[in-house]
Amino acid sequence: MEMISVIIVTLGEDEVLRECLASLRTHAALSLETIVVNNGAEPLSAGLADIVIENGRNLGFARAVNRGIAASHGDYVLLLNSDTRFTADILGDMRAFMDAHARAGIAGVQLVFEDGRLQNSVDIIPTLATQFLNKSLLKILFPRRYPSKRSGYSAPVKVPSVIGACMLIRRSLIEAIGGLDEGFFFYLEETDFCLRAARHGYEIWHLPQLRLVHYQGLSAKKINLRRKLEFSRSMSRFFRKNHGLLSAGLLWLLTVVKLTIEFGGNLVLSFIPKLREKCKASAVLLVWHLLGQPAGWGIERLRPVYRRVRAGGYDWLLPPQSELPQPVDPAMIMDELAGPVLNSSRTTFIKTGRYDGAAVYFKRYNYKGWLDGLKNRFRKSRARHCLEMAQVLEQLGLDTPEVLWACEKTSVRRDGYILTRGVAALNLVEHVARRGCDQGLIIRLAAFVRRLHQLGVLHVDLKGENLLVDEQQRFYLIDLDRCRIVRHLSLAARAKNLSYLNASFVDSVPAELRTLFLTEYVKGETGLEARSAWLAARIAKLTVSRRARRY
Repeated sequence: MEMISVIIVTLGEDEVLRECLASLRTHAALSLETIVVNNGAEPLSAGLADIVIENGRNLGFARAVNRGIAASHGDYVLLLNSDTRFTADILGDMRAFMDAHARAGIAGVQLVFEDGRLQNSVDIIPTLATQFLNKSLLKILFPRRYPSKRSGYSAPVKVPSVIGACMLIRRSLIEAIGGLDEGFFFYLEETDFCLRAARHGYEIWHLPQLRLVHYQGLSAKKINLRRKLEFSRSMSRFFRKNHGLLSAGLLWLLTVVKLTIEFGGNLVLSFIPKLREKCKASAVLLVWHLLGQPAGWGIERLRPVYRRVRAGGYDWLLPPQSELPQPVDPAMIMDELAGPVLNSSRTTFIKTGRYDGAAVYFKRYNYKGWLDGLKNRFRKSRARHCLEMAQVLEQLGLDTPEVLWACEKTSVRRDGYILTRGVAALNLVEHVARRGCDQGLIIRLAAFVRRLHQLGVLHVDLKGENLLVDEQQRFYLIDLDRCRIVRHLSLAARAKNLSYLNASFVDSVPAELRTLFLTEYVKGETGLEARSAWLAARIAKLTVSRRARRY
């Protein structure tokens, strides 16, 4: 459809957002579709935009943008910060430029402060040189390679990257390389997207004659240290993904050296209040790097929330919305469920039914003997791990059935139970058997698994039975006791994970559709695309081994 879909990500509704939308409607003459994606907890006003998407929590920029893209219909997509204000109809000129330049995939404008001063509107691709040499000097000595607001552009110019505060993207580019990488919570996601676009033959343009007011950094100072940690986390991911493990290792080493020097210098002068804060920031960043860059120190904090209540010989793990069940006997509750038994094995027993008027799945993790009991003294129970993982997946924006409560035996036996809300869906194997499989399902499945791996979600048993799919072909991840979050998902780990899924459908899904899955999974990621032949061969080999053991 000939229309620009404007996607604005916000952390709630305020006057700045309303002013942005009002100025957009006042000055834009083209057909527009406004989509506001709310990462805040409080719902937005009705009618604020054509489409309002409520995430209920902060999913970060990339995940929110991708949800907006999925809901959009225009042949162009404009990523727009909520703290911008239009003073002229620049969208018409942006579209006209893109229409006249077939290879232009992305275009940005000149961002300015309210008083007209220029802001940095183009960006450079981070390298070891840009991270450890003087950037200002690089921009002066090599202005074409390292463009900036000092470059004095007055006409459209190709650049490595543009700032995501106002970024017009051709729809066909998104279809060719996919959306933003959701592994970036905040920072560098637009730089990574521009680099992917350039590597696939698209041009990125800066249009300096078009200007947009940008109230830069209104809230950034409130979370300054956490913001720095999140930026470092994103930079580490960017290097590992786009420059390889060696460059990422050198980045870590040189950063540790740099922070050590900064900390020493600031410590000597820490009697000065401003340097005292810098000393603290350098110390925290240095410790974070030395500890292996653990998750949870930056802006994104994945933390399960539940309370523990001991009753009836069990520890009950209750999410905020849940109360202690009556009776406090999970075996009795299991017996009272009138639904069918879905699985009965040495390790688990799963039954369905209705509980408090809602359809539920109730799963028992069986005690497997003294060795299992000994291990349970030093690890979380499987029920507790499932509850925590379900909450983490929810915080990541991934779908899994809601956990109503879980409980675990307080003795060495550590029998565990978990109760989840039912969803109107079939597991993927049953769905394919009953309704068949087409390209649309395969493309959606590949996108879902790609998101899992971008976010570092490794389901060790990623078979078709552990994925649910509903009428809208929305996927849910289940059986989470063997699911975990990993920092780096290697190519070998990806191949093994995908082989489990492939083994589920060798007999039921044609080879060309399984090949399409891999094509969609790697598309737009040059590192994966370059190794796709190896990946396909490895998956095929591991699939044979998997089927010999399990089928």
